Amino acid sequence: MSRSKPVVAVTGLECRDNPHPGVAIARALRAARGDSVTIIGLAYDATLTGALRNDLFDRVYLVPLPGDPAVALLARLDAILAEQPLDVLMPALDSDLALYALLRPALASRGVRMLIPRAEAVRARCKPRLAAFARRHGLFSPRTEVVSRPDTFFQRRGFAFPCFLKGALAEAIRVACQDEANAVFRRLAARWGYPVLAQEAVAGEEFDVCAVAAPSGAAAGVLCIKKTALSSAGKALAAEVVADTEPLQAGLEVLAALGWEGPLEIELIREWSSGRFFVMEVNARFPAWIGIAAAAGVNLPDVALRLALGEPLPANGPVRAGLCFLRGSRTTLARVEDLGGLLSAGRLVFHGE
Repeated sequence: MSRSKPVVAVTGLECRDNPHPGVAIARALRAARGDSVTIIGLAYDATLTGALRNDLFDRVYLVPLPGDPAVALLARLDAILAEQPLDVLMPALDSDLALYALLRPALASRGVRMLIPRAEAVRARCKPRLAAFARRHGLFSPRTEVVSRPDTFFQRRGFAFPCFLKGALAEAIRVACQDEANAVFRRLAARWGYPVLAQEAVAGEEFDVCAVAAPSGAAAGVLCIKKTALSSAGKALAAEVVADTEPLQAGLEVLAALGWEGPLEIELIREWSSGRFFVMEVNARFPAWIGIAAAAGVNLPDVALRLALGEPLPANGPVRAGLCFLRGSRTTLARVEDLGGLLSAGRLVFHGE
């Protein structure tokens, strides 16, 4: 790499009620490297609140929606690369990953590196297949099935309320009766598409294990939190960093079974009655809470960047067990002409021009 500092592009710039991880990744990279890194935001909408964060991003470019064809995304990235070379691209959304995985060879030929998993590993952890994957590898996961008609599904023997209905890409809502299930099913299908899944409820403590896997599959860094307050969508509103070896080991067993490369988040529940760990979800990207990583002593976004660049990894310091976070909101102030420029020109330059 001939540039004096790496240029990193990050997706996932939404910061509202269901925040994306991109802004948190940028915050962690700034904490690790300050001004010795150039951070480019890739936004699919000019009104994503992270797109106006001039304290984190040097430039922001509009890119096609995640559902658009890969050829449209590659054409836009080529236009961006003609103006702004990139060293590393860090997809931060589940909906991004399949597209960027398809483009990996093309981007590599253009000098853009990515640390992302193989397509078969991504398929193995998708929500409809996760329970079967867990059984094959001797792991526990709640019974999970596709719901086609909620009015008849819950009449089936052995699947009872309360349970969770889950969207295809995100969101999990607890339902306690048939009327709730009907309404939530329609809401999830309208927002996330199909399939909608039903998952048995497991009573216990909820943990998230976030890790970055090297291309060899070994964990290059890992961080564990225990959720202490949840949103209506099942997201962590408050949590504490823990050094509990049991959820860490359970998460590493999942990681080893997947044969992963890059970031991932493993959602676990330690069942109160048995002490067993159940794998609830595996998200193929950093979580939205990853911005705490630097303060927690394990800056996983910087670990991922170092792996992508081939830089040596830092020595692992002690994890700050007991550190807690509470999710809040931030009002982003910007100039009207910045928003107008992003809308009209598809780019916004904060620094470097």
